[in-house]
Amino acid sequence: MSNYQVSMKKSSQMNVFSKFLFMNWKLILLLLLLSSIGLAILYSAGKAECTDKLACLISYGSWSPWAISQLPKIIVGFIILFVIAVFDLKIWVKYAYWIYGIGVISLVLVSFIGHIGMGAQRWLNLGFIRFQPSEFMKIALVLALSKYFAALSINEIRSNYYLVFPAFLVALPVGLVLTQPDLGTAMTLLFVSAIVFFIAGVQWWKFGVLILIGIIALPVVWKYGLHDYQKQRIIIFMNPEKDIMGSGYHITQSKISLGSGGFFGKGYLQGTQSHLNFLPEKQTDFIFTMFAEEFGMFGCLILFAVIIAILYQCYRVAFASRNNFGKLLSLGLGANFFVYFFINTAMVMGLLPVVGVPSPLLSYGGTAMLTLFFGFGLIECSYIHSDMLISSKSNYL
Repeated sequence: MSNYQVSMKKSSQMNVFSKFLFMNWKLILLLLLLSSIGLAILYSAGKAECTDKLACLISYGSWSPWAISQLPKIIVGFIILFVIAVFDLKIWVKYAYWIYGIGVISLVLVSFIGHIGMGAQRWLNLGFIRFQPSEFMKIALVLALSKYFAALSINEIRSNYYLVFPAFLVALPVGLVLTQPDLGTAMTLLFVSAIVFFIAGVQWWKFGVLILIGIIALPVVWKYGLHDYQKQRIIIFMNPEKDIMGSGYHITQSKISLGSGGFFGKGYLQGTQSHLNFLPEKQTDFIFTMFAEEFGMFGCLILFAVIIAILYQCYRVAFASRNNFGKLLSLGLGANFFVYFFINTAMVMGLLPVVGVPSPLLSYGGTAMLTLFFGFGLIECSYIHSDMLISSKSNYL
């Protein structure tokens, strides 16, 4: 394991109120803006609950059923962000592996007592909320990898010996998530982990070897590793017109909605594909499509600008940090946010198979949103404690 010696400067003298004032408020305002956009689209989606299709075209949006439920989750999310941010960063260093362990245990529990929904067993019913451990695992995995790599020298990181343990840290939750089955989340965990490995200093050629092995293994994965419905998604991705009214319906309607928005869109509350219920899952997986229909390419460019601004703030926090843990944590969690958005956007455009990944802070949901706020709270914590110096002498495995 590793032996961390932590010395603090200004941040060690801050009280809770001072830390609150010292936060990266640009990032917080951008998150508030993105969450508000999501809330506005969910309000618009509510009008599709009309029973009369003509009335849906001329009626206004509704807080019910999605926006009214999403608003308190956003408020709770920001509370989580602020609470996480004011903790001492060395607490997250100390308990990173414990948090990872909780995530793994939760994934194991899902296999035995998990709640089944939409054909998958992915949730734990806690009474007051249905908790999806795989979403929490995205944050826990970045925490664990950041702690591990922060304790190593660049020469150790480039040694195959020191990559065995982090590879196990990744493989364990990915394997558990695939059994649920949840291919989209497993892909996200792999992509985010690869980004953390890369920014930690792992050489390019090692990624190339893994990709080559993956390509060679594709026939075996296709035959034995994928469920029939997952194979069907990939087939439809290659040729959506093969089953327009069946398996290809979702992506076909998504493309129609995207194209019908044009450059400036049909206007807020005026989307026809979504309001006439042609667009499926408009409140979750396909909320970006609904946004594009109402606000067009111009609105999408503004949304992309907000996403890029959030990523830039994560980048700023990372490179303001004087310790490797803060750098890796901020870049890794920023990458997690980006991968969410990239997979969802590429999915609804037909550039990736439909895998059920929500759009971050836009889609309706609980666990995904709250864990994202948890992650941004860690980024803010890294920003507040950017002057923390972490030196380590490692003796792994």
